Amino acid sequence: MRTQKQLVIYQSILEVLQEPGCPFCRFLKEYQAARLQHHSEQDIHHLCNFHTWGLAAVQNALTAAEVFIHLVEEQAPISSDAADCDICKEVYAEEDRRIREFVSCIYRTGVADWLRGAPVLCIPHGIKLRRQVQPVVAARVDAIIENCRRQLTQELQSLRDKPEAERPGWGSLGRAAEFLVSQRGLHS
Repeated sequence: MRTQKQLVIYQSILEVLQEPGCPFCRFLKEYQAARLQHHSEQDIHHLCNFHTWGLAAVQNALTAAEVFIHLVEEQAPISSDAADCDICKEVYAEEDRRIREFVSCIYRTGVADWLRGAPVLCIPHGIKLRRQVQPVVAARVDAIIENCRRQLTQELQSLRDKPEAERPGWGSLGRAAEFLVSQRGLHS
């Protein structure tokens, strides 16, 4: 998260299916940044470590200062438990809405085409998605995750095994982290 980053505000999970990476991570990353940029001091009472730093990074200085003044004046504004964090709660609720939206659209042409193409899912979102779909779609989700696992393993082995001057970009490390735990800050 960067100060004053121009955000893409998505309205539907369907809008991000053609973007690279896990569509749920992409949607929620933008949602999370937007929530941090547009909160007022009355909206935030508890923040986790990640979202405290995120607020400092994405808000303009005056807005962030107002929120932080409010938090400093409260008794226990910071919690190590994401379950207490106001932003985490909103992100989890939005994540649940987007997974339900995706499941409800599973037989639409765009979603079906995405599932048949070369989709990417992180493990956490793949697990959450497969819990809500029929067995045939769950098998496809498993295949997507296994394909991502194979590709990342190859990329990481290449990164590890090639001489330093010939190594591919370090982006595979970020992709591996996202695959394992989703985008930074979405799950604790």
